[in-house]
Amino acid sequence: MGMLDKVKENQVTVNALQYKHLIAGRPKSGKTSLFHGIVKKKYDGDMSKGLLIAFERGYQALRGIHAIDIESWEDFQELVEELVDNKSEVSYEVLALDTIDVLINRATAYMLHKQSIRDKKKYEAVNDLAYGRGYELLERTIADEIDKLDQAGYNLMFITHDKDKTFTQKDGLEYDKTVISAGGRAGDYFKNSADMIHFIDITKEVEKGKKVDKRYIYFRGDGELEAGSRFPQIVKKVEYSVDNFINSIEDAIKAEYEDTESMEEAKEEQAQEKEEQLEKQAEESNLTAEELIAQIDESLKSKTVQDKKAIAGLIKEEFGVGNYKKFENTEDLKKVLKMVK
Repeated sequence: MGMLDKVKENQVTVNALQYKHLIAGRPKSGKTSLFHGIVKKKYDGDMSKGLLIAFERGYQALRGIHAIDIESWEDFQELVEELVDNKSEVSYEVLALDTIDVLINRATAYMLHKQSIRDKKKYEAVNDLAYGRGYELLERTIADEIDKLDQAGYNLMFITHDKDKTFTQKDGLEYDKTVISAGGRAGDYFKNSADMIHFIDITKEVEKGKKVDKRYIYFRGDGELEAGSRFPQIVKKVEYSVDNFINSIEDAIKAEYEDTESMEEAKEEQAQEKEEQLEKQAEESNLTAEELIAQIDESLKSKTVQDKKAIAGLIKEEFGVGNYKKFENTEDLKKVLKMVK
């Protein structure tokens, strides 16, 4: 029957870290510390399992954390290439991008410089490129690198700040809401990519007649605060702690299974599937330029004439030339293959 033969019954992913997490919150609320604590807890103190990719330096007080400073988009691209090419050799399993706000700034500067050279014009802002082209190119610049890490099998966390924003409903009613600070189409990319958006809030409460500071992690938002999860049975909020964070997510996962036995069976199956997927990706990463071109040719056979024209336009826009058969760089050819698929 074709595509219908590929339909399968989905099993909820058991490993809480295999979901993409977006962590937002107030300044100094413990966003980076939460990542540090998660790695320490889930890997029994082995901090070599987590890498903080620091676009901002907010990790100086976190003992034992593995971190690397990123000063430019080229730095990030080089790191991504090393992480992907050496996936079987490096110890890292979970990566945190801190913060995506600065990541977007680095990507914007890189994209504008690249397009200025290509178009022989001076672009100083994303909207200098007409018809929304700049926003599309920026999103693609970011997605290309994030997708490489995702497909290589790394678990991903995104860290950002918060901001207060005023919204106006259709009936004219205005209201304020605390949202993630990374805005625009690039910010939407991270929000849409994330399976869960967590918000860390700092508030005042009265205990024994005295005002004290309290920190909460929100898993579900409301009209005043941006948070959310794909799990319908997750709690709205818990008091800030690494254990509370992990337990809340794992409890929500358990609620999707009939019993512990079925969840353990799914866990084993998913671990095996991931291992097989990583082995397949390792094989694909070793393909030569000739083999990649052959795969592109084969994939294009099923495309319509209109699709082929659209793909050729995308290739020319991305690389400056439309004939991929002249490409020698395998990374460029992998990108073309992804466009075609």
